[in-house]
Amino acid sequence: MTLLTTRIEERVKMTQSPIVVEEFFKEKELDEKEKRIFLALLKEEYSGGEGQFRDMNTLIELISFDEYEKIKNRALLEDGAKLITEEIIDYEEILNMFGGVSRAFYLQEEVMQRIIHPKKKKKVTKLKLDALVQEQELFEYLKPTSTLDDVVLHPKTRETLNNVVKQVDKEVFKKLREWGIKDKRKAIDARIIFYGAAGTGKTMTAMSLAKTLKKPILSFDCSKILSMYVGESEKNVRKIFDDFKDLSTKAKVEPILLLNEADQFLSSRSQGEGSSADKMHNQMQNIFLEQIERFEGILIATTNLLGNIDKAFSRRFNYKIEFKKPGKKQRLRLWQFMLPEKADYSENFNMVELAKYELTGGQINLIIKNTAYKVAVREESVFSNTDFLEEIEKEMGSSFEGAKSMGFKV
Repeated sequence: MTLLTTRIEERVKMTQSPIVVEEFFKEKELDEKEKRIFLALLKEEYSGGEGQFRDMNTLIELISFDEYEKIKNRALLEDGAKLITEEIIDYEEILNMFGGVSRAFYLQEEVMQRIIHPKKKKKVTKLKLDALVQEQELFEYLKPTSTLDDVVLHPKTRETLNNVVKQVDKEVFKKLREWGIKDKRKAIDARIIFYGAAGTGKTMTAMSLAKTLKKPILSFDCSKILSMYVGESEKNVRKIFDDFKDLSTKAKVEPILLLNEADQFLSSRSQGEGSSADKMHNQMQNIFLEQIERFEGILIATTNLLGNIDKAFSRRFNYKIEFKKPGKKQRLRLWQFMLPEKADYSENFNMVELAKYELTGGQINLIIKNTAYKVAVREESVFSNTDFLEEIEKEMGSSFEGAKSMGFKV
């Protein structure tokens, strides 16, 4: 490495023209280790390799001589480091094959454009996705606040989602490419159905997956798609995917597409002659099926019932994930994390007693809020089991639905 560095320095001295990278280093006042990290990531961008130098541990080894230096140099790639705070590099957090979380680094788009096109006088700026979304009416820009680690999930559901995340691990990607399953595109390709009763955390889990993958997420309410005018519904379906692609291209990002309440897209198509309305609905579904086939990236569709899904759609989705009702241990965990930390509780307060009631995360959240409103108006605002039990009785007595799924932030 020292020999290579010396050779590069000699070549730089011989060069008459200004070197863009060298000027960039001077402007940003990068030290030698920061320069090496930058050059390693620049090599990855130019070579289009398998991401050897994107891995945090590999980059640290590149700038360290011993174990002590490795520990000390980790600070150069952690949040708050100069390269990250000045938006020179960024990273994605991914699950590795051993179940741990690792970071894969890359140069920011604006920096790359500056290095590749140094003579462009106009500053290349990446349009912010949230600003672009505000200018249209089709999608909602969601802001995740939790990762998958913060959500109570059934073990099988968590395992499936972890397998989705592992697609970006370099070893997993290498195997999939060797087997002919994936092409050179290293992004995740996944079409997922979340199914379970309404209001049971499907959207929360989708947002948490986005946060884990460090991806933005755009949501579309599928109830908006139907139109009373002939041909409009079919146009609207195409518009969803065309506009999504257009926003992604302008912002230079790969968001997750969330199709909420997609029952009408996924339900079984009408057979035989049928009415004109049936024919229109079938045509809309055929277009949706075509768009699903061509979609690249992560698409999540939520639905209440899996049994009514058309078999043709079922085959197009890699993962079908059910949100199962939380067991007692999981309910206890939900109560534990959702109860206000700074509140006062009575001496005989018993959380285990509350967890006996078969409630979903959504119901527990609602009960806690309603109880809080009631307790807050008292002069002595102390929570007791009786306060919660009164609200539990009201909720269970007025519930319109039976068993619900799980997937709630804790």
